[in-house]
Amino acid sequence: MTQQTSAAYPNTASVLALVGGILIILGGVLFVGLSVFILPNLNYTSMPAPPRIANMAGLVSGVVGFLGMFGLISGIIVLVSSVMLQASPERRRTWGVLILIFSVLSFLDLGGFIVGAILGIIGGIKALTWKAPMQ
Repeated sequence: MTQQTSAAYPNTASVLALVGGILIILGGVLFVGLSVFILPNLNYTSMPAPPRIANMAGLVSGVVGFLGMFGLISGIIVLVSSVMLQASPERRRTWGVLILIFSVLSFLDLGGFIVGAILGIIGGIKALTWKAPMQ
């Protein structure tokens, strides 16, 4: 009886995507923290003349902050999709596609130290290929 209950849910796919989503969120938090606390305080005056831009600190901090926010949003979507995959396995294709798409897109933000994106991709593929056991 226990084996049928555990096989009725895509546990492996959900756990892999959950861990991947957590790592992607941590990578996004790292990028946002970097853009808020470290990058604006660096000395950009020692750069060579041609690439000098008036507000280089603001530009670099803004780009890294945007990437960090994108990583946070991607990680949250992967995390919520993995929880919903466990809660409603009959909609596994929807959750699997969301996990897969946002795990691939998270590579823009270092992909949760690369490992998070890979775990999310594997979890999304496993969710899409999981077959419900016959009753």
